[in-house]
Amino acid sequence: MVSLDMADANRLMAELQQTAGELQRELRALATASERLTPITVKDERGAVALTLAANGAVQSLVLDEDWRDTIGEESLGVVISACYQDAVGQRAGEWMKAYSENADDKGEATPLPAPEPVQLGDPSSSWGIEGREKLREMYAAADAEQQDFLAYRAQRARQPRDGVNAAKTITVTREGDTISAVKFDERWVRNTNDEVIEKEIVRAMNNVMAMSARERENKYEGFPAIEQLAKIAHNPHELMRRMGAIR
Repeated sequence: MVSLDMADANRLMAELQQTAGELQRELRALATASERLTPITVKDERGAVALTLAANGAVQSLVLDEDWRDTIGEESLGVVISACYQDAVGQRAGEWMKAYSENADDKGEATPLPAPEPVQLGDPSSSWGIEGREKLREMYAAADAEQQDFLAYRAQRARQPRDGVNAAKTITVTREGDTISAVKFDERWVRNTNDEVIEKEIVRAMNNVMAMSARERENKYEGFPAIEQLAKIAHNPHELMRRMGAIR
């Protein structure tokens, strides 16, 4: 018979408290690194395009030099913008890693965590404990059956180029995974539109496309219900222990 007495429960809770404290310090270091991020501005080698990423990763602004049409030409504008964007994303990642590394060894003391809510010890050998674990096994088996298709789907989505357009359909932004790989324009629109409008429309189009990427991350388990259900339980230790029969 498998049982969990009060000493075991207290020891388990102490270990969980210690782990939670370590995770809290790690999260604090990550949060501090994110707070230290600043806007990053990247210019192409000819100074025709200046693209600024905000601290949160959105495109904050795009500025075209008044002579950009002569410097890089209308046909090269999209290539230069996408290159500046990728450069800025790379610099931002480097800045974040530097800030995190500086805080990795100085995470401070963990704020005391509130005492866990009292629970009633269960009996894993009881019929309801056994039934709960059987259901967990069934859920795991169902999730395992979806795993290969899920991994293949995620890999395919990461490689698949996807296009987004602005409201007027004069700008096409191509996204691969979480980065922008190309920006294309309606040639007549670029030729006959002033720079201020071009700048604003490009910023809006790029941010709209990257917002699509964020929504995909939020809905990454869509179409894979067993994996989604198991992930939710795994992120809720109380529910997981209840289903295992350790607590009621």
